[in-house]
Amino acid sequence: MRTVFRPFWSYDLPGTEAWLADMAGKGWRVEEWSLLLRRFTFRQAEPIRLTYQLAYHSAKYSSMSPFLAAEGWSKRLQRGKWSLYENDRLPSQISAYPSRKDVLRRNRIISYLFMGILVYLLLIALIPLLVLGLTFNQDTPVRIQPSPMWAVTWAAAAVALALLILAIYSIVKLRAASKVFLPNHQDLKKPPGPQKPAGTTMARMKPGWMYAPDRLEQWLEDKEKHGWNLYKVGFGGTLFHFSKGRPRRMTYHADYQVIADEGYFELHQEAGWTRLYSSPFSMQKWTLWSREEQNAAEQQEIYSDPVHRLKQARKVAISYTLLFLPMILLYSFNLSAFINGMVRDGITASQAWNTSIMFLSILLFGSFAGRTWLYYRRLKQQ
Repeated sequence: MRTVFRPFWSYDLPGTEAWLADMAGKGWRVEEWSLLLRRFTFRQAEPIRLTYQLAYHSAKYSSMSPFLAAEGWSKRLQRGKWSLYENDRLPSQISAYPSRKDVLRRNRIISYLFMGILVYLLLIALIPLLVLGLTFNQDTPVRIQPSPMWAVTWAAAAVALALLILAIYSIVKLRAASKVFLPNHQDLKKPPGPQKPAGTTMARMKPGWMYAPDRLEQWLEDKEKHGWNLYKVGFGGTLFHFSKGRPRRMTYHADYQVIADEGYFELHQEAGWTRLYSSPFSMQKWTLWSREEQNAAEQQEIYSDPVHRLKQARKVAISYTLLFLPMILLYSFNLSAFINGMVRDGITASQAWNTSIMFLSILLFGSFAGRTWLYYRRLKQQ
């Protein structure tokens, strides 16, 4: 018997399958598979040429379709929602393979999770690094207070750094693997780049619109009524480009989706909606849709059911509250520590500056979360 530890085997399924086939060719047949311990156990056997395919199913899957069986596939192992299939035919002789659909969905979910961790760690580190940098630039000498808790601080920093590296590595590997599964797939989330129209143009910034998307929709529709036609959204979704043209009756909708697959975009495009912008960030999965209506009677929302849109607004409020609440609590804890230090040791310029930064950070992140709940309240009162 031989056991091999392979911690990131699911990040590169084609590579893992080729490795298993190579092991079988050398006389090592996979016998056991531990998802928890991330290891494969092999037994010595006669060398054989095999083709392997790993499949993931959203629910526990015990049977195999007769169509796959007719193609020579047999299930070698199953652990949880993962299945390992093998085939003694050459790849050129195989015309059907187990589906990768659920694998793509799983990769997308894990990518979103690690993207959230990445954004959270960067936001957590932003304010302390800013405070530290400004403190060193001041004339006031910096005093490091000895404390037995420094070991905990350095340990937490090491864990955060390791988690940051793991998040970046996971996002890169999972997205690369998904592109391999769909070699002919065009990125449906990226709208086509528009050409700059002739004539008068202008650009306006709308930072933070995702905390009150209904206000953005109304603002864009009012611009259209005055003849300013939106033709491009750039700079992270906050810079809106308009061209002077004819007044139009447009309906805009900023939609938030936790997981938006390709079918989501195709469904709305077939209904006549034009996709102007899709956020590339996993923690802010926003898509801006537009549709021109010929008269007021034709004007309609992208979701005809008001209850569904209210649920969407609640999802936005809960998502951003969960994102910002830990930072608000952390900065509140630091703020109380700074205030206690000033009461105990007196007020210095450095302490006053740090306290002000922490207080402003709490107000900033609190306002972001509060605006999303005001958005939910406005829709609820309609």
